Amino acid sequence: MDKDISVRKAETENIEQIKEILFGSLEEYKIAVPENYSVSDIDAINLENNSGRVFVLIRDVSVIGFIVLRPITKECVELKRLYLTPSERGRGLGAYLLNYAVHFAHKNKYRSIRLETTSKFKEAVSLYKKYGFMVLNDAEKAPGHDLVLEKTV
Repeated sequence: MDKDISVRKAETENIEQIKEILFGSLEEYKIAVPENYSVSDIDAINLENNSGRVFVLIRDVSVIGFIVLRPITKECVELKRLYLTPSERGRGLGAYLLNYAVHFAHKNKYRSIRLETTSKFKEAVSLYKKYGFMVLNDAEKAPGHDLVLEKTV
């Protein structure tokens, strides 16, 4: 990995960059954003009652990607978001963030990591499967998602 790349906990000043990456990706993949689409996990980065953890991937001083991890149960954490800027895709950084998320889950004694996504994110779905995430066919899905995947950590 490039030595000018690091992961750290997101800070309030990162919120706008994170949203730009998120909404830019949704637009790029032609994913309709519902009117009630919430980014409260991002807006609440520094609030004490925020159960989610937002981490940013930094190159030099710029946010180039991010993940959001949110406890579902005592034993399962959700990888709620994993996004990269278009110019940083295809360089192994998605795998880097995914490994970070899996390591976080293991370190914090979760037994599994779960995510919901859309099959429109073909590259991401392929990455998740490559790293041992299994499709849960009967799992309930949030609107806009057609896949639920989970991995034991």
